[in-house]
Amino acid sequence: MGMTNDIGGGIKAASQFTAGRDRDYLEKANESIAQTQAKSEFSAAAYNTNIARMRARSIMGTQVANTGANNLQQGGTPSEVIASTAKTQEANALQIQNNAMRRAWGFEVEGSSDQYQGDQAERGGILSGLGTLASTAGGSYKSYSFANPGT
Repeated sequence: MGMTNDIGGGIKAASQFTAGRDRDYLEKANESIAQTQAKSEFSAAAYNTNIARMRARSIMGTQVANTGANNLQQGGTPSEVIASTAKTQEANALQIQNNAMRRAWGFEVEGSSDQYQGDQAERGGILSGLGTLASTAGGSYKSYSFANPGT
């Protein structure tokens, strides 16, 4: 009976070691995915911000052309409208950039969390496995001592 417990304890300990290692691999893979998503968000931020600024220049160019086509002065109210457009469009571009940066930061935090959880899972598997081995060894010693009281 003691030998069966020893084998079972060894199998359980190996299983705990493996489960911890496998969870660590999974969390590290999740970390890599999160970091890739963060990089993608940084790239999207730059691209979408540039698109918003190009659109703003187009709108302002149309406003300047319309001002000239209607024989209006390039000052006063028409100039204020163009300046207001520039401010509004730049605020829009900065908001696009800010939103993407926040999403990227969220992915970076998620990646760091995944890495930490992976490390903890690996440690937990090792400690559980060692605990099982110690418990199995203690049980085996107790069984042996009980069966052989004179030794």
